[in-house]
Amino acid sequence: MRKRMRFFGGIFVFIIALSLVTLGSANAVDMNDMHGMMADMKDMHGMTADMDMHHMHIMMSHGLSMVTEGSNLVMLADMKMAPSLDQLTMEHGRHMMANGKEMIEQMMRGPEMKNLHMAGHGSDPLMKYTHELGNAMLEYVDILESMGMQGEMSDNMMTMHHMHILINHALDMAVEGSNLVMLGRMDMAKGVDKESVEHGEMMISGGSKLLTEVMGGTAMKEMHGRGVKMNNSMMAYTHKLGAAAQKVVDLLSGMPK
Repeated sequence: MRKRMRFFGGIFVFIIALSLVTLGSANAVDMNDMHGMMADMKDMHGMTADMDMHHMHIMMSHGLSMVTEGSNLVMLADMKMAPSLDQLTMEHGRHMMANGKEMIEQMMRGPEMKNLHMAGHGSDPLMKYTHELGNAMLEYVDILESMGMQGEMSDNMMTMHHMHILINHALDMAVEGSNLVMLGRMDMAKGVDKESVEHGEMMISGGSKLLTEVMGGTAMKEMHGRGVKMNNSMMAYTHKLGAAAQKVVDLLSGMPK
């Protein structure tokens, strides 16, 4: 009788121990699954924030394009070649510049940006890049806004205005190319993503090459040769504008993936 009791008691203890081991293993698996799910959720949240910032980059690029197009209209009016349209051209150009700048500022300082910072993304590498890019864009806009439009439209002034228009165009090429690169990297259209990235990179490179040609090419060398150098306020302005444009292009070219 005692032997039977010891036997059944041993079986009972074994069953209890086996249950505890099984339960512990199941809990360990559940904990691992939970940690994995939490990590996945964190990754997804980070990807969402990155997507938000890339959309901000596209909006900022559009704002900058509005500014450059408006600036070109202002310069066109300043050339005084169509008196019946010059005033309208000037007013519309300034309106576009103001609206484009406002869009960049909204992306940099508006509620969308504040929400990302409140969600803990203020120290993200892409956030640091976003602010650096936005500040470079606003620096360029400020230089365009300060362009002097007074005085006679001399041959040198006309040449430099054409340079400014080319600088704006080079920047437009780069921002449009950057948008294509970002679009291709979103992996939403497998058939064209690769081509979108490649064409975008080509446009960024083309914009950079055009800037180099304007700032150091034949036309610039001829002007310097005629004595129009850095002591000329508009020439100094032109070099300042070109350097600011190159800064934006370099940032667009180095956008984190």
